[in-house]
Amino acid sequence: MNKKVMRGTGLKLFIRNFSRNKLYSLVVVLGFATALTFVILLSVYVRQELAVDSFQENKDRIYRVINEKDYGYSGPMASILQQQFPEIECYSLFMLNKEGITPVSPTEKVRYTYAYVHPTFFKMFTFPLIEESPEEVMQEKYSMVITQSLARKLFGNESPLGKEIKIAGIAVPVTGVMKDIPENTHFQHFDAAVNIAGLSDYWGWKNGDILEQMGIATFSLYLMAKPGTDLKVREKDMLESFQKNVSQYQREDAPQKVVIEPLEQIYFSAYGGGWGKHNSKSLVLVMAAIVTVVLLLAIINYINLSIAQGGMRAKEISVKKLLGSSRRMLFSQFINESLLLSCIAFLIACGFSVLLEPVFNQLMDTHIEVASAFSPWMLFYALLLIGMVGFISGVVPAWVITRFNAMAVMKGVFRKRTKGIYSKILISFQFTVAIVLTICTIVLVKQTHFLQHFDMGFNRDHIARFSYVLDAGKKETLRNEVMKLAGVKEVVFACGDPIDGGNNYTFDCEGRRLSFQTFKVDTSFFRVFGLKTVPTGNTNQEGGEYTEFTYSNGKSSRTVLKYQSAWLNEEAVRQLGLGKLPLEFKINDRLQSVCGIVGDFHIRDLTQQLEPLMIYPMQALETPWSMLVQLQGNDQYVTFHEIETVYKKLSEGVPFEAGFLNDTIAHWYDRVDRISSMIGNLCLLAILLSAMGILAMATYFIQQRIKEIGIRRVNGATVQEILQMLMNNFIKWIVLAFFIACPVGYYVMNRWLSDFIYRTSLDWWIFATSGMIAFLIAGLMICWQSWKAATANPVDTLKTE
Repeated sequence: MNKKVMRGTGLKLFIRNFSRNKLYSLVVVLGFATALTFVILLSVYVRQELAVDSFQENKDRIYRVINEKDYGYSGPMASILQQQFPEIECYSLFMLNKEGITPVSPTEKVRYTYAYVHPTFFKMFTFPLIEESPEEVMQEKYSMVITQSLARKLFGNESPLGKEIKIAGIAVPVTGVMKDIPENTHFQHFDAAVNIAGLSDYWGWKNGDILEQMGIATFSLYLMAKPGTDLKVREKDMLESFQKNVSQYQREDAPQKVVIEPLEQIYFSAYGGGWGKHNSKSLVLVMAAIVTVVLLLAIINYINLSIAQGGMRAKEISVKKLLGSSRRMLFSQFINESLLLSCIAFLIACGFSVLLEPVFNQLMDTHIEVASAFSPWMLFYALLLIGMVGFISGVVPAWVITRFNAMAVMKGVFRKRTKGIYSKILISFQFTVAIVLTICTIVLVKQTHFLQHFDMGFNRDHIARFSYVLDAGKKETLRNEVMKLAGVKEVVFACGDPIDGGNNYTFDCEGRRLSFQTFKVDTSFFRVFGLKTVPTGNTNQEGGEYTEFTYSNGKSSRTVLKYQSAWLNEEAVRQLGLGKLPLEFKINDRLQSVCGIVGDFHIRDLTQQLEPLMIYPMQALETPWSMLVQLQGNDQYVTFHEIETVYKKLSEGVPFEAGFLNDTIAHWYDRVDRISSMIGNLCLLAILLSAMGILAMATYFIQQRIKEIGIRRVNGATVQEILQMLMNNFIKWIVLAFFIACPVGYYVMNRWLSDFIYRTSLDWWIFATSGMIAFLIAGLMICWQSWKAATANPVDTLKTE
C-alpha cells in the first residue's frame, strides 16, 4: 500500500467518512452550525452596541455634563462653564421635541421629531450635511436643518433650501439638509434640528429669553474640549463653580457631584438623563459571555461526538498505524477533518444568520446587518476563529484515539481504558450551563409576567388612549361625537396620566426642595381610573392663576388667595409631612389648597419608585395632551376603530397616536421580554447540544459494554436491571450538574433582580423544574440507547463480539 493511501488525510477520505456516517455527520454539522449562527448574530450585536458613537470624528473631545440628581442645565450655566474653563472650545444645549406636525397637502399632515440645538451642534457632531456647511447653517434665529427622509416626505425631489416649515405658528426656513441620523448613536432619532435661539418665541415665553433664565434648567449640555485637553479632570472644579454661582446647587438637597461623561460612555451611562438612548453595559457583556459559552458548548459537543465516533473508528486507526501511518499523520487527518467540518458549519451558519437577521432584529429591537459586518478584516478574524475552533475540536479526539497501542486496540483494550471521566465531566458542564440557562429563562419570564400584571393602583382595562392633536376649542365637540358611539362609556381629557407621567414640578416647601409630578384632568378622570378619593372639605371658586378658596376647620372659616386647588396622592402627603386630611401647604411661600386625597397609584413603569403627585382640574381653554376613552361591551376593537374614524374627520389629516392602555403597559417591559426570549432560545440550544452530547456518549459507552450486557442477559439479568445499570452511570453526573447549577443560577438571577424596585421571588420550584427538565432530556437520550442495547438478542451480540 503506498504512502498516500496510508495517510488517508485527503478530501476523498473525508467525504467517504462523512457519507459512511450520514446521521452522525448531519448531527455534528447542524449542531455546530446552529451554535455558530447564534455566535455570529450575537457577536455582530455586541460589536455594534460597543461601537455606538465611534463614527463621531470628535468623539475624544466631546463630553456630556450630568449629575446624580438627573437635573438638567440652563443657558447661563453653560455660559458660566465656557467663561471659567478655557479648555472648552464650544458647547451646545439639546432638547428633543416629538410633536412636530406639518402639512404636505390639504388633506394630509406629517408628524416629525425635532431637536432644539445650538448652531455649534454640527461643528461638534459628525452628522454630515448634504447641502451647506456646518459654519453656515442655522446662523439665523429662525432656521432649521432637516434630514433627507423628511425632505423627501415634505418636498419630494425639490430642493428644500429656503422653504418654510411652521413651528408653533412661526414660519422657519430650511437652511440645510443632513443625512438621516444613524442607528449607532446615543441620540434618539430626530428628523430636524432647530436653532434653539428662537425657543422663547416657539414656547410663547413672555418673560425675556429662556436661554438667559438660570432656573429653566431642562436641557442636556454637551461640551467640546480643545485639542490636547481633558475636561474629565475638571469635574470637581465645575461643581464648585455651580455651587458658587447657581442657586439650584446651593440647596441642602442639591447634587453633590458633576459628572463629565466622554461621548462613547454616554450610551452605557449609569445616570441616564437627557434625550438619549441607553443600554446596560452589563447586559451587553452578558451577551458577550453568552457568545463565549455557546461557542464553548459547541466545541465540547463536537469533541464528545468525535470521541464517540472515534471509538467506532479505533480499529481503522489501528490498521493504519500497523501499516505505517505515524501518529503525526493520524493527528493531521483528524485535525483536517475537523477544519473542513468547521468550515462547512460556518458557511451554513452564515446562511442561517442572514435568514434569521429580521427575526433577531425584532427580538432584540435592534438593526444589525450581518452582511455589512463582514469586512475583509472581520472575515479574516472569523476564519481565524473557525480555524482555531476546528483545530481544538480535532486535537482532543485525535489525542484520545491515537495514544493507544495498535495491537492493544485490536485486542479490545481501547474500550476498557477509555472509560475515563473526562467525557462525563464535559457532559456535566454542558448540563450545568443548560440548567443555569433554564433557571434564568424561568425567572425572566416570571419577572416579565409579574411586571405586566402588577396591581398599579388604577383601573387599566378597557381604556383606549389617543394623543390630542386638535385645538382646545374642539375638545367638547370631539367628546360629544365620541360619546355618541354605543361602545363608549366615558371620555377624559388630560395633561398627564399614568402612561406619560405628566409634568415634573420642583418647588420649595418649608425650607426643603421637593419634586412632584403634576396632572391636569377632567373630573371624570377619577371614575375612569377607579381611584379612591377622600375630599378634605375645601370649596373652590375657579378663576385665573390664583383662586379664592373658602374652607372650614370646624370652628371658623376664612377665605385666602391661593394656588388653584389640587388633589394630592398619599405619597405627596407623606413627603410634605402633613396630617391625614390636610387643608393646605406652602409652595414657594404661597399657599396651596388641598381639595382631596387620592389613593396611591403608580406613574410610568415599575422601574421607578412610587412618586408624589398633584392633580389639578383642567381649565376650559387648556389644550389636553391626550384623550382617554373608557370602553364597554364585547366589540371593543370595533369601537376603537370607530373612534379613530370620528377623530380622523375632525383632525383633518393631522396624525395621532392611539392604543389600548394595557398594550402600552405591556410594551414597557418589551426589553425584559426580549431578553427572556433570547435567553430562552439559548437555553433550548444548550439543551439540544447537551442532548446530542449525551446521546453520543451514551451510544459510545454502551457500545463498550455490549459484550458485558450480552453475558448478563444470558445469565438471567432482566431488561429493567440492565437499564438501571446503564442509566446509573450517567445520572450521577447530571445530579452533579444540578447541584452546581442551582447556586450559580440563584446568584446570577438574584443580582439581576436587585436592579428592579418591584421584583418577583426566587421560588424553590424554579430550580426543581429546571432540574426535572434536564433529567427528563438526559433520561430520554440514555433510555433510548440503553433500551436498544438491553433488548438486543444476546446471542447476536456475543456472536458479533
